[in-house]
Amino acid sequence: MDLRASIGRTGSVRNLTSLVLNQSLPNPNITCETATQFNSGFNTGFLDNHVTLSADYFYYIRSGIPLQFPDSYGGFSLPYENIGKVKNQGFEVTLGYHGNANEWHYELAVNGSYSKNKILYINETPGLPVYQQLTGHSVGSGLYYESIGIFKDAASLSAYPHWNGAIPGDIIFKDVNNDNVIDGRDRVRNNKSEVPKVIAGLSASVKFRQWDLYLFFNGATDAVVYISPESGDYGNFYKEYAENRWTPEHPYNTSPRSWNRDDPYWRSQLNTFWLQSTNFIRLKNLEIGYTFNARHREKSGTRDMRIYVNGFNLLTYSKFKLFDPEMLTGAAYPPQRIFNLGLKLTL
Repeated sequence: MDLRASIGRTGSVRNLTSLVLNQSLPNPNITCETATQFNSGFNTGFLDNHVTLSADYFYYIRSGIPLQFPDSYGGFSLPYENIGKVKNQGFEVTLGYHGNANEWHYELAVNGSYSKNKILYINETPGLPVYQQLTGHSVGSGLYYESIGIFKDAASLSAYPHWNGAIPGDIIFKDVNNDNVIDGRDRVRNNKSEVPKVIAGLSASVKFRQWDLYLFFNGATDAVVYISPESGDYGNFYKEYAENRWTPEHPYNTSPRSWNRDDPYWRSQLNTFWLQSTNFIRLKNLEIGYTFNARHREKSGTRDMRIYVNGFNLLTYSKFKLFDPEMLTGAAYPPQRIFNLGLKLTL
């Protein structure tokens, strides 16, 4: 077994440079932020190294991040100071197996990583409720109204607190603090962001005589994307929202009424209806090949000759159907599905 460990501390001027260039007055109380990182891991093998295992753990602290203290009114007019602190920790594991059986040779490897960050200190606005504070949550976690359904008719609208001007077909925001008013105090901090906490992959290869097969799967979990369709007089509606939209004839549909741009409150105010999970598993690569034997190589005058067919981004499984789960917006160009037929010659 091989063991390893390291610890180090570095400085960073990533945020400092822009602050210095954009400030009209000098600030002697600000300096670079620091990063302290600890890593440890091991490599080992079993069954005459037919099974291999590699694991790493990391612990990373960024401190002295330049931030402003908010004033008593929640503004940010005070000078920057080195007060922010963020922790990031996680692990990576790779498990592999290879072996032979008669004319078969096979290799299998599974890898995965888990990473989670947490804000240890940030300049919270005075008087902010605990459930809205960033402290203790991940970087990138946002404040959202909690969507709990669609107002199906006037009776359901009058039976529950609602945003001023709400009508049937609008999204229901949860009255989090139970004060019978829907306002900014009902927003809740969501701990997920566009960055997945878990990333995994599986690769396998098999060889039998002159034939070979290789495939690779990848996937990710625990990430979300906020949907922002420019629908109405500017763009089209996603099919899912159009087909499942509320209408007076279909009051129990699961999507809100048709809308124009960000005119309704449930488009202009961030809420969890548009926050969707992007968990996915994808067959990223598949290749099948055939290597010609010595007799065929002698006839062709080559040392090696192999024909193959492969494909990329062949299959994707995800409950998220609006656009590719690895994209952050439907306006971006998605990964292409590619097929190749090739011949490799070594003369």
